[in-house]
Amino acid sequence: MKRILAILAFVALAFSWAMAQRLPEGIARPQNYNVTFTPDLQNAKFEGDETITIQVLKPTSEITLNAVDIDFHDVTITRGSNSQKAKVTPQTAKEMVVLTVEKPLPAGTAKIHISYTGILNSEMRGLYLGKDDQGRKYAATQFEATDARRAYPSFDEPDYKATFDITAVADKGMAAISNQKVVSDQPGPGEKHTVKFATTAKMSSYLAALVVGNFEYVEGEADGIPIRVYATTGKKEMGTFALQMAGDILKYYDNYFGIKYPYGKLDLVGLPDFSAGAMENTGCITFREVILLIDDKQGSVDLKKSIASVISHEMAHQWFGDLVTMKWWDDIWLNEGFATWMSSKPLEKIKPDWNFDLQDVSGSGGALNVDSLANTRPIHQDAETPAQIQELFDGIAYGKTAAVLRMLEAYLGESTFQKGVNAYLKQHEYANATASDFWDAQARTSSKPVDKIMPTWVQQAGAPIVNVKAQCSGNSTNVQLSQKRYYSDRAKFEAPNEQLWQIPLCLKGSASGSGAKCELLTSREQSFTLPGCSNWVLGNAGAAGYYRVGYEPEAVRALAADAESKLSPAERISAQNDIWASVRIAREPVGDYLAFAQGLQSDRNEVVLEDVLGRLDYIDHYLVSPSDKDQFRSWLRQFLTPAIKDVGWEPKPGDTDEQKSLRAHLFNALGYNARDPEALAEARKISDKALADPSSVDHDLAGVALSLAALNGGPDFYDKVMNALKNTKSPEEYYEYFFTLPQFTDPKLLERTLQFAVSPEVRSQDALQLVTSVLANPAGEKVAWDFIRQHWPELEKAGGPFASATVVGATGVFCDAGMRDQVTDFFAAHKVAAAERTYKQSLERINNCVELKAEQENKLASWLGQHGSAGGK
Repeated sequence: MKRILAILAFVALAFSWAMAQRLPEGIARPQNYNVTFTPDLQNAKFEGDETITIQVLKPTSEITLNAVDIDFHDVTITRGSNSQKAKVTPQTAKEMVVLTVEKPLPAGTAKIHISYTGILNSEMRGLYLGKDDQGRKYAATQFEATDARRAYPSFDEPDYKATFDITAVADKGMAAISNQKVVSDQPGPGEKHTVKFATTAKMSSYLAALVVGNFEYVEGEADGIPIRVYATTGKKEMGTFALQMAGDILKYYDNYFGIKYPYGKLDLVGLPDFSAGAMENTGCITFREVILLIDDKQGSVDLKKSIASVISHEMAHQWFGDLVTMKWWDDIWLNEGFATWMSSKPLEKIKPDWNFDLQDVSGSGGALNVDSLANTRPIHQDAETPAQIQELFDGIAYGKTAAVLRMLEAYLGESTFQKGVNAYLKQHEYANATASDFWDAQARTSSKPVDKIMPTWVQQAGAPIVNVKAQCSGNSTNVQLSQKRYYSDRAKFEAPNEQLWQIPLCLKGSASGSGAKCELLTSREQSFTLPGCSNWVLGNAGAAGYYRVGYEPEAVRALAADAESKLSPAERISAQNDIWASVRIAREPVGDYLAFAQGLQSDRNEVVLEDVLGRLDYIDHYLVSPSDKDQFRSWLRQFLTPAIKDVGWEPKPGDTDEQKSLRAHLFNALGYNARDPEALAEARKISDKALADPSSVDHDLAGVALSLAALNGGPDFYDKVMNALKNTKSPEEYYEYFFTLPQFTDPKLLERTLQFAVSPEVRSQDALQLVTSVLANPAGEKVAWDFIRQHWPELEKAGGPFASATVVGATGVFCDAGMRDQVTDFFAAHKVAAAERTYKQSLERINNCVELKAEQENKLASWLGQHGSAGGK
C-alpha cells in the first residue's frame, strides 16, 4: 500500500500500462498445442512448427498470443474447411502478437498453424543454448514465469491450460527429453532423428519442457512409475542418490495426497547451465546439476540434504502447482510455499536424523527476519508485468508461506489438514484454483474458522510480536498477552500500529506438569491461566507459530537457565530467535542473548547450534569493535571447545550424519570467527591433502577447510586452488574450489577473483554468486563494490532472469552510512526493474544494522569485559 500511495499521481497510467500485459479475456482458449522443435545448435536458433487447437468463445477477427523473439514465417487459421492467412501485428512492449483474419471466426473449434524461427539464447530462459564441461552444446527450456512465449507463440498465462503434443527433431546421437514418454523415434530428416512424445495431461504453458543434447541416464521405478535421472555424458553414475530419493519421495506423496502420481513417468535432468535451482515441469524436472548429481559414497551430508530437499520440493509441485495450478501469478505463493512446507515431510520419514523438522523452525526465523522490514510485502501481492511477477519469487512466497502453513497444520491437526489438502486437489485436479479455494477446503474439512484466520496472515504485510507477561498466583500462573506488528527498526516498532492478527498459539510454563495450552489470540490483548506456579512462560510452545515473542528481562534469564532441560530443540531455536529480535529493537542488551547462547553450550543438536553460530557470526561481523576482537575470539573459543572435543576434528567410523554436519559447522566457526590456531592448522592440513588428492579427504570438511586456509593464503595457494578448479571430477568438488576464491583476504587476490567472475571461464549462472561472495567478505566489500560499479553492464546481463536482483540484494551486507549513500546514488542511476522492493530492503537492512551497532557495540564490550575470559556456563 505504501508504494501505491507514494506514486499516487502516476497510478492511473501505471495501472493502464500494467493491465495491458494480460491477454484479452473471453475471446479464445487453447485446447491443444502440437509443436515441433528443430534446434540448430551450431547457429543458435531453432525452427518451430505449431498447430494450436483453440475454442473460440465468441465471433472475432483477432486472436492475441504471447510471443517474444519469434520470427513468424506463415500463419493460417482454419475453421472447419475454411482456412485464412492471418496478418501478424507485433505488440513488442506487451510481449504479444495480434493475429488478424479478414472474415470473423465464429464461436467453436479452430486451428492456428504457425511456422516460425526462434533464438537459442544465452540467457537461460525460453529455449536456450547451454554447454557441458566438454564444450558440447545442448538446448533446454526454462519457461517459468513468462518465457514459454520465447519458444512457441502461446496463451502464456497459467489459467490457459491445454494438452501438448511435442516433437523434437534432434541431431543424430542426441537424446531428446520432454514431459511425456517417447512414442516414436524415427531416423531423419537427413542426419537427424525425429522424436515424438505422447500427449500430455492438461497443463499451463510454463510447465512444458524440452531438453536436447548428449545426455545419459540411470533408471529405476516406484509405484509402477519409471524414473530416470539424466546427466551429461560421463556423469550419470552421480545420479544414483537422486534416483533413490525420488523413488522414496514418490511413494510418500502417492500415499499422502491420495492421488497417484499423474504423469506416467518422471525424469530428473541435471543441466550445467541453469539459472534457477530447479523447475517443476510436469514429468520432466530440470535442475542445476550441482543440486542433483553427487558422488554417493564421498559426497557431503549437507549437499545430500540440499539435493533431497530440492527434489522433494519439485516433486510436491507435481500435485500442488502442476495438477492444480494457480489462476494467476498473485497466488504463486501458495504453489511455492506449499512445496517448501511439504518438502520436509517425506524427508522426516526417510532420513529422520537429518532433522528437517528443526530446519523448518529455523526457516521460520529466516522468514520472520524478512517480514520485520518495513519494505516487506503481503503474501498475496498483485502483479501484472513480467518484472512484477518475477519479484514475487522471494522469501515471502517460499519461506513465510511455508511457515504460515506449518502453523495452520499445527492448529488444525496433521490429519485434518491433510484431508483439506486432498479435498482441494481432488476438486481442482487438471484445472486452476485460487487461495480462497484452498482456505475454503480447509474450513469445510476442519469446521474451524480458517477462512477468517488466514486473511490476517495473507492480506497484510509483516508479522506480530506477542508480548508475554506472567505472574504466579497461588498454584496457577496468570498470563497477559498483547500483540503488535514487529519491526527491526526500533522507531517504527515503537510507533502506533493498528494491525491485528488471529494467532493460533501455544503456551507452556516452567512449572512441573504444566503442559502446553493452545489458544486463538484474536484481540490486541487477552489473558489466560496456566496450572502451576511458573517463573517463565514460553509463548511459542512447540515452535509451530509464525510470530515473535517478547519476554520480560527476568523471564529471559530464567529461560536461559532452563533452556536445555525444559525446552525441546525446536523451542530452543525459536526462543533464541525471539531473544535476538528483542536485542534488535533495544529491549534487551546483546549480553542477554549471549547468556542464553551460553546456556546451550552442552547442546549437541546440529540445527540448534547452527542457528546459534549464525547469530554469533553476525555479532562478530557487525557488533564487535576492532579493539574487542581478541576478547570476543577468546570467549568464542572457550564456548565452542567442549563441543569440538566431543565430536572430534577427524571423522570417525560410525559417525552419524548429524555429527558430520555438526563437526563442519564447529570447524568453520572456530576457524573463521574464533581464529582458533588449531582449527586453522587443521584447515591447512586438510586443504593440502585435498589439493593433492580430492578423494583422500572428507567432503563434509573439505569446503570449510579450503575457505579457512584462504584466510591467510597467498598467491601460491590461490594458484593451486585455481588449477584444481579446472580438473574436478564432480560438481560438488568444483564448487568447493570455486567458492574458496572469494574467501582470501589479500585485495589483489580478490581482484583476480572478480576479474575471473566475468571471464568466459565462468558460467553466467555462477558469475554473480562469485561477485557477491567477495562483497560478503569483510576484506573484500569495498573492492567488490568498486568492481560492481565499474562492470555493471556486464553483471546486469549475467545470471539469467532469476539473478536480476542478486547484486541489489547483496548490498544489504553493508553496515555503514557512507556505503548506504553510495548504494542509493548508484541504483538511483541504474534501476533494476525486477528488484524495486529488494533495493528498498537492502537500504533498510543497512540502516537497521547501523542503528543496532550504535546501540549494542558498547554493551557488547562491557559484557565481554565481564565474561570474555570466563567461557562456559
